[in-house]
Amino acid sequence: MKHFYIFDLDGTLCDSMGFWRDETAHITADQYSDPLIAEPAYDKMREHYRNDVQLKPGVTEFLERSRNAGIRMCIASATRRDVSEPFLARSGLLGFMEFYIDCWEAGAFKEHPDIYLQSAARLGANISDCAVFEDAEYCALTARRAGFFVVGINDKIAGAEGDTRRFCDVFVNNWYELSNV
Repeated sequence: MKHFYIFDLDGTLCDSMGFWRDETAHITADQYSDPLIAEPAYDKMREHYRNDVQLKPGVTEFLERSRNAGIRMCIASATRRDVSEPFLARSGLLGFMEFYIDCWEAGAFKEHPDIYLQSAARLGANISDCAVFEDAEYCALTARRAGFFVVGINDKIAGAEGDTRRFCDVFVNNWYELSNV
């Protein structure tokens, strides 16, 4: 059993990928650093996090079981914390987590393992003692290449963009299928 869990947020712990797709379809990868283009989308996403985004079914039960088993957990997200904060506050997720780190804080997006490596270091964990939970294929591949045990969580949006399961040690369709790893 792994003693440290590193969770992605969007598409993994919560159903937000459809909102992201709708609000950012007009933004190219190089435009995310342009505040005039990206900030209006981030403002809309804050509203979705405040009002619309929900935890995936079974997440709370899984986190409670994990906490009761003494597993230490964090969130490693591509979403800036200031954007997801309304959801984090309302969902109670942070009550289970030691910290939240985003790609801006880590200094690289998830095509690079920085966020996972920094998460393990902050948890005081060896990579071999960690499980990374992801929904997106490229993120699962990055975590796998860095040596992490990877748990794939099916998401209809991420699933349409690739086959996450091929880079996972465990793949489930929902949180109810998953026992502690």
